[in-house]
Amino acid sequence: MDINQRHKLILDAIVSMYIANGEPIASQALQDALDITVSSATLRNEMARLTKLGYLNQPHVSAGRVPTNKAYRYYVDNIDRDVQIAPQDKHNIKQHFDMLDGDSQRFLAGAARLFSDILGYTVIIAPPADTELQFVNFTALKTGRYSVVLVGTTSRGEVFTRVIRLDGEITSAQLAQLNQLLNMRLCFTCYADVDMVYVKTLVNELEKENPAFAQFISGAVALMADANNKAVHVYGQEKLLDTHHFENNIGDILKLLADTDTLKQIITPKFDGVSVVFGDELPIKNIENACFISTRYYAGSAISGTLAVICPQTVDYQRLFLAMEYFAELLTQSITGTERK
Repeated sequence: MDINQRHKLILDAIVSMYIANGEPIASQALQDALDITVSSATLRNEMARLTKLGYLNQPHVSAGRVPTNKAYRYYVDNIDRDVQIAPQDKHNIKQHFDMLDGDSQRFLAGAARLFSDILGYTVIIAPPADTELQFVNFTALKTGRYSVVLVGTTSRGEVFTRVIRLDGEITSAQLAQLNQLLNMRLCFTCYADVDMVYVKTLVNELEKENPAFAQFISGAVALMADANNKAVHVYGQEKLLDTHHFENNIGDILKLLADTDTLKQIITPKFDGVSVVFGDELPIKNIENACFISTRYYAGSAISGTLAVICPQTVDYQRLFLAMEYFAELLTQSITGTERK
């Protein structure tokens, strides 16, 4: 360790003060904030040492010090993780979360929108990566003379729907036969393992009998594809404009948000709990001032998705960590029906 206990106290105070007011911290202000008997001159010497060690910067000769990314890294790595979320924050999040649309096809997108509005930052939610996802039941219902709604239930308990508009009529008896065919051939099969050659042959054969039959089977396969679509939900990009921190590189950050594969690599936590990655820790140029904070939520014992936030480095890390952990807990409970231990 290149810093002693006094340095830790000084560094913690400087980061906290800079997050609170955004102004360089002078030795006199630091002396007033610290609960230790140290002269202003001694503090100036200690701040100079921390500057040499790379924890602080001095924007101007006569100005105070500001924390560097190295200081932020030290700060977040040593933050008190035993603090509990404030009851008011917990109530506010839960109250709004309970109003989310629980439909599988809209739930995560709605959750990203909600959390972004609560936090005031850009929020990313990556769906669970479940390569073993299967449908356990298909049920089709007529909704009109030329339309049916197909309802599929997955092995995770999710329900997906797709409205299929037909070129011809289909009777209730024919629909029952097609339902049976779907449940025999497509249930308990991962989408990646679906025999597309068989499906194509079946569609061609059914089309000769009735084009509506072929449309029905094709719609069922499309529904399976929808359920396996791992689109990342990003909401609140406009909030990047609400801070001066990104005014010079917002274009680079927006390009990153559009690059789904790279974005997933950056935000996927390497361990349980909240993970923080600063822009200068990534092999990507022009986003050094961005901060990526992420945590996991679960759709099964070993199946997880990612909840992430992009924000400036001058955030209330502890409050944000607690909010993210609680929101991830709610996502897990909503998807699995149980609390993760």
